[in-house]
Amino acid sequence: MTPPLHALPAGHSDRSLPLMSALSDFLHNLQTPAHLLVAISGGSDSTGLLVGLASLMSSLPEIRLSAATIDHALRPEAADEAQAVARLCAELGISHVTRRWEGEKPATGISAAAREARYSLLSAIAAEIGATAIVTGHTVDDQVETVVMRAGRLAASDADDRGGSGLPISSSTGLSGMAPATLLDARHWVLRPLLHTSRADIRAYLIDVGIGWIDDPSNLDPHYERVRTRQALASDVSAIDAGVISAAAQARARLAQQAADWLAAHATVEHAIIARIDPAGLAENPATTRHALCALAAVLGGRPHMLSRENAGRLMTFVESGTHGRMTAGRVVFDRRRDGFYMLRENRNLPQLIVKADRAAIWDERFLVANHAGHPVEILPGIADAEVFETVPPGLARLAARVSPHVADGHDAEVVMMPRLALFDRFLPVFDLPLANRIAVLMGNNTYLLPPV
Repeated sequence: MTPPLHALPAGHSDRSLPLMSALSDFLHNLQTPAHLLVAISGGSDSTGLLVGLASLMSSLPEIRLSAATIDHALRPEAADEAQAVARLCAELGISHVTRRWEGEKPATGISAAAREARYSLLSAIAAEIGATAIVTGHTVDDQVETVVMRAGRLAASDADDRGGSGLPISSSTGLSGMAPATLLDARHWVLRPLLHTSRADIRAYLIDVGIGWIDDPSNLDPHYERVRTRQALASDVSAIDAGVISAAAQARARLAQQAADWLAAHATVEHAIIARIDPAGLAENPATTRHALCALAAVLGGRPHMLSRENAGRLMTFVESGTHGRMTAGRVVFDRRRDGFYMLRENRNLPQLIVKADRAAIWDERFLVANHAGHPVEILPGIADAEVFETVPPGLARLAARVSPHVADGHDAEVVMMPRLALFDRFLPVFDLPLANRIAVLMGNNTYLLPPV
């Protein structure tokens, strides 16, 4: 690369081997033909990823590489850095595109907002070029930082719940870290082949091949949680063992599969609105029951996250009490009766939505509405006929009707509504794929795209 990249002398180091080994294994297991979109910022991790992959392409004619750089427009140097990346890609013979995050930036939560923007732009590029997957350069360093940050949040939450007792880092599936594959927008898998490779090994490889990288000054700014975590880990590299992360990932995958099996055995959903759980299922393993109910509640309530720890605890207290009655949490009504345990969206804050002609929009985070009419249509809550919920007790059927969407002015034939799974449709870690597929089937959707590795 050329300035503003560091000029580094070519040398030799055996530590460059881990990167090439990881990439060789990744490509060997990749389904082909494949078109990979490599996300490259110009930092050492993404540069090593792209250069390493490019060096292996001559023997893999069924795999094509493209690259994309996202300019977050947060630093004046970012545009020049994107141009430097473009020059490197031209030297490597790799098609490259730069996209800029336009618009006003939030005053708070900038890291999360930038991440959302980055993935949205990468998803759009992947769709435009027909990429089969997006590849990122996240390393084991990033993985450990992520887990340590999550551990701190879980420990703080657990201390609040239990009077300061703290949370053992190995005791939570929430410490599984980043998944090696995550489905983005239900259409593109984001693959992370370097999660077991260190940043030091990647930089050793770049030194070997005489290519430099860009150091983003924001990576040294302690204003950001990740930077503070990285600086703390620099003095305690043994803060978390890789085996803990692996064990948590395996535990999370097992729990997802168990919850999927539980739902297959005990749950039904009518018209993607109301779920019924067989009472016998509520007496089974509490951890499995809790995970399954929380995931299903997020989908029925149109939420991108499961119930909070507090609400999940309240729900399980209600479930384990065995009493008939009703409670509400996470925009979902839980109604326990002799014949079943019912779940549906609560009748509160339901939106009205105008969908433009030949456009699609999301209603209440629960339905994707595609308008094929030649004019705008309005989507309102409430349908007139509660009898469509044939197997539901009358009172619940009326509530289900009130929280169902309908098309105003009788244009139903020109409008298609598909259930949306807010918990999974934006980001779906591969750990959770069995559970997501089971809920998709219950909601009347197709299962999700399988990962290409």
